[in-house]
Amino acid sequence: MTTTTHNPFHELSAIKNQYEQTLGWPVSVDVGHRRLVMHVGGRIDAIILPTRLAERALAELRFAMLDGPVAAGPGGHWHTFLTTRTAVANPALPLELRNAKAQLIPCGGQIIIPRSLTAQDIPRDWRWVVAPRPHRALPPWCAVVSAARRAIRW
Repeated sequence: MTTTTHNPFHELSAIKNQYEQTLGWPVSVDVGHRRLVMHVGGRIDAIILPTRLAERALAELRFAMLDGPVAAGPGGHWHTFLTTRTAVANPALPLELRNAKAQLIPCGGQIIIPRSLTAQDIPRDWRWVVAPRPHRALPPWCAVVSAARRAIRW
């Protein structure tokens, strides 16, 4: 009798392949932490906002039909917005966003990618608040920054 064992690395590898085939994203498996990651700064940038500010910025982006992939980490205190690459070589967030605890992931940095392509609530894991959609462009970096700046004034 043979027994099958659950191998989380096979599962992660399969999901990684889904991201690559469906979205064309360069996702990697972080074996040490058993998670999916993606380096930013090539075609994709990432901005992290505290949840309250993120929800307001996301409402602005939805109104403009520019909402794109947004991931939330365990605990839901932070949201990561994926954007197109900014045209500026070394971008900086405006002071009011830095004061609001917004963070820009530097070129070459990495972000954690949820284990599912859909927006489902997975307890104690990364999840999509707004799931990525095939054949839909990411929102421009400047649009997300502008929406976050407007959201501060709410």
